[in-house]
Amino acid sequence: MGSFAIDVHQLSKRYRLSGSAERPETLLKALTTRLARLRAPPEPETEFWALRDLEFRLRPGEVLGIIGHNGAGKSTLLKILSRVTEPTSGYARVRGRMAALLEVGTGFHPELSGRDNVFMNAAILGLSRADTRRRFDEIVAFAGVEQFIDTPIKHYSSGMKVRLGFAVAAHLDPEIFIIDEALAVGDAAFQKKCMDRIEQVGQGGHTILFVSHHLQSVARLCRRALVLKKGRLDFDGGATDAIRHYTATMESSGTHRCWSGLDSAPGDDRVRLEEVSLLADGQPCTAMVDIRARLTVRFRYAVLTDSPPVMTSVHVFVPDGDWVFTAIDTEPGSAERPRAKGVYEVTAELPLELLNEGSYVIGVAAASMAPHREHFFLRNALSIALFDPMEGDTPRLRFAGELRGPVRPRLQWHTRCEPAVVHDVP
Repeated sequence: MGSFAIDVHQLSKRYRLSGSAERPETLLKALTTRLARLRAPPEPETEFWALRDLEFRLRPGEVLGIIGHNGAGKSTLLKILSRVTEPTSGYARVRGRMAALLEVGTGFHPELSGRDNVFMNAAILGLSRADTRRRFDEIVAFAGVEQFIDTPIKHYSSGMKVRLGFAVAAHLDPEIFIIDEALAVGDAAFQKKCMDRIEQVGQGGHTILFVSHHLQSVARLCRRALVLKKGRLDFDGGATDAIRHYTATMESSGTHRCWSGLDSAPGDDRVRLEEVSLLADGQPCTAMVDIRARLTVRFRYAVLTDSPPVMTSVHVFVPDGDWVFTAIDTEPGSAERPRAKGVYEVTAELPLELLNEGSYVIGVAAASMAPHREHFFLRNALSIALFDPMEGDTPRLRFAGELRGPVRPRLQWHTRCEPAVVHDVP
């Protein structure tokens, strides 16, 4: 195995699927069903390969992301690495003490207090009682359950259990961390704490294997990523390239919409929206886009009868509904030019690198002025998620932390040094 922390070679996992999975309601029904199956011809079994001939290696201190659609084999791989299940063929060797965050909160007993469950869960994950006692206050503060730490776990909300389970696992000190969708737990504030903690661990030289559907997190944490597809390795390379490869196969419905009939299209008896789409660097894009892409909103609307000037606008929101900005068509003469009957196409290019990484909702609108009349305002026309590859020419340079706010423009910076005035000392 040499100097590799994780060595996976020709790894395959097969499951056998039988015909019926119905559970009998009574003992009598169970016996009757069993007798009928013994008399009947055997049901055919089908095979399902969750993993097939998977191969990769991970060096100590490397942070590797794993992405893929549901059913791609990600969770099966982690279960094999953490010795929850055995492979059908091939091998997965791990060198070093390992902690696996596969199902946060596993091992909690509902009748025990939060305090007792911290010690029990930490012991299950390999932490000594002395080490747990030393880290106890930090674990409880991280989970934010100080007020309820001596309350039985059965009275905790699901969010409280999740926070406490992650807090215990996140304060271990193994050489290898295996993390499966840890950021899907808790509210947004706690997810940020999870992310910061994982990033802290990675910067401390630990080996991390990180599985997530949250592509911004993969881009932020990992230099390298694997893409799994139907149990096989589909791509192995830089995290940014892996995300591009993966998103190329994603549905792009959030970045393009059209209406086949005017009756169903947004609008009124004068103006109807026909189509709206989002382009990245002039090309149709998927739901996940590199933050450095040149984004263009393009939409077509039909003027059904000769009309006064039509003013169009683009609106950008964060997912919770707050406005980021509104931009009105400022093309010279556009606001004074009457619209004859016909189909019009409008494009609006967003300034390069204006938006921060994250998810956004884009709306489009059209209205006439004097008198004011809104023809359509489709607030949720499109959706997009931007990720920062953290490599190459990005506005963050070498800063790996969170850049706050919905916008992140590239400003013009200038530093000037004035010569110091040196006075002779008498």
